[in-house]
Amino acid sequence: MKDRIKRWLGLDKTSDYVERYFEDSNARASIYMSVIIVILEGWMIISLMYRLMFTPDFVKSSTWVVTHFLAYIALFASGCMALIYADKYLQGKVKRNKSRHSTTLWLFCCVCILFGIFISYSDFAKGEQIFTFITMVLFVVCLLVWKPIVSFCMLSVSFLAFYVLIRQYGETSYAMKTNFFILWISVLVTSISNFYQKRVEAEKDESVEEATARIKKSAMIDEMTGVANMNFFRLRAAEILNDKETNPGSLIFLFLDIENFKAVNEKYGFESGNAFLKKIALVMTEEFPEALIARQGDDHFVILTERKNMMDRLESLRAMIFDFDPELQIGLKAGGYVPHNRECDPHIASDNARYACESIKKKFDQDYCVYDTKLSEEFKMKQYIVNNVDQALDSGHIKVHYQPVVWAKNRKLCGYEALVKWEDPTYGFLSPGLFIPILEEYRQVHKVDMIVIDTVCRDIHNLIQAKRPAVPVSLNFSRLDFELTDVVDLIESCVQKYNIPRNMLHVEVTESALSEYIDTLQDDLDRLRKLGYPLWLDDFGSGYSSLNVLKDFSFDVMKIDMVFLSSFEKNKEKSMAVLKNVVNLANDLGMRTLTEGVETMEEAEYLKEVGCERLQGYLFGKAMPLKDIMIKIGAGTLKVSEEYLNND
Repeated sequence: MKDRIKRWLGLDKTSDYVERYFEDSNARASIYMSVIIVILEGWMIISLMYRLMFTPDFVKSSTWVVTHFLAYIALFASGCMALIYADKYLQGKVKRNKSRHSTTLWLFCCVCILFGIFISYSDFAKGEQIFTFITMVLFVVCLLVWKPIVSFCMLSVSFLAFYVLIRQYGETSYAMKTNFFILWISVLVTSISNFYQKRVEAEKDESVEEATARIKKSAMIDEMTGVANMNFFRLRAAEILNDKETNPGSLIFLFLDIENFKAVNEKYGFESGNAFLKKIALVMTEEFPEALIARQGDDHFVILTERKNMMDRLESLRAMIFDFDPELQIGLKAGGYVPHNRECDPHIASDNARYACESIKKKFDQDYCVYDTKLSEEFKMKQYIVNNVDQALDSGHIKVHYQPVVWAKNRKLCGYEALVKWEDPTYGFLSPGLFIPILEEYRQVHKVDMIVIDTVCRDIHNLIQAKRPAVPVSLNFSRLDFELTDVVDLIESCVQKYNIPRNMLHVEVTESALSEYIDTLQDDLDRLRKLGYPLWLDDFGSGYSSLNVLKDFSFDVMKIDMVFLSSFEKNKEKSMAVLKNVVNLANDLGMRTLTEGVETMEEAEYLKEVGCERLQGYLFGKAMPLKDIMIKIGAGTLKVSEEYLNND
């Protein structure tokens, strides 16, 4: 109740914005009032002087002339003062000062009301109306905005003073008292209504401005860390580079990646992780006080700074990050890009710095890399591959080649592995080792695999129809294939389309796909097995979780990675022992085996001896077009196992 009364009287505390809104509103109203008053009083002064000089029948006492002339001059002067002050105030030429603003306004209003009382008192003595008093009261109380308590006091004092003065001429009538009270209450209500209307407008405008300010801030500032966001970073970086006093070559764009930050969230929780990011951002602003700093997202930051002492600052920041919890091995990788001219696009510069950082992500002995010509060529190639893969698939530049798989016991053909080759019109031959990882990084590799499945099924169909030897083909699938497409439906639809036996397709799943387990992968593998597709474990031994994979998943064939043969010649005894035990392990788990990368007869003989059933490698042929394989088969240089010779 107390707060409601205070608000009704205008005694409650309002924000600085609302106070300024009232001040600005009164300043604008003062302009209108003072202009009208200056014009009217100027006309009254000139009129009085003219009548005194040129109108013989205008006879007034010297006292009347002096007092009225001084009254006109006082009101004219106060109007000029208010006009000049209000104009300068609104133009920002006068520093905002609440006490000075209030004093000027009060002085102007007091002169106006005193003038109205004086003139109307004189008119009332002659039996005339009191319009001047009413006009001045309306001007002061209704055009300007006053708190209700101020309006009440101002009107009460003014009306009471005027009423006391006019009673000197005799007792006022009941009708006049009533009209006088009605006028007082009407003006008071109007003034209070005006105050609340202006207050509602002010509070509404304040809400809009606060919302706008929040939007502007969110458009410039990263909410979590308080540093700039990337939108503001790019705009401001462009301004810095275009500044004539800036030497672009003295600057560097840095991309920072907090390594193993995930461990912080896992150990301490996300709130502590966010607090740590805020601390990192704060230390960055301390280490790079003159730099432009932004958070790109997650645990990545971008900085535009001077190159001088940059490495020392990075080392200090890296030490702070590591010291947070040495057991977690949190690190800092940084990539740099030096702008060569003012036309450098901050967006591209940031991407280049990021690419430089990513190029050392798996290099544990290197924490900083600057973007150079070599990285530039690699980046251009990456962009070329991503931008042209669709066209290459449509134009047939990406082709399916087949590498022979043979039985270890007789070296006869028992299968193929489908591999892809990119014969590009611009760059020539592009190795799968080059473009497949890039397509995986950009989540585009499934596009290639879809074409491979269709091509393989079509080739098998054509061989069967032509009564030519057709052997099973193994198809490679990565984690992304299962994540981005329905592999089971894709394979099944192609098998149905070309009407080929399901056992002619062997589904190879890379070990890395299994170690990066996704929820639906086990279900998809179970569906494939129930449909009759043999499942192969590809690249066994190339990762760090091979034994866990064997424990958690079931496969028909294990493909032993070529890494086991890479040191066969140099360290033969250990290589033989490892291979023998891997083959025995597979046998114990009910899996058949195939070894990749066989290049010598010695390796082939040993693998046969230890029980490996299938072999694949350059010793038996590189990956080649199907027509070349058919030529080798026709020439007898590549013999087909007997079970695949009759396809009737």
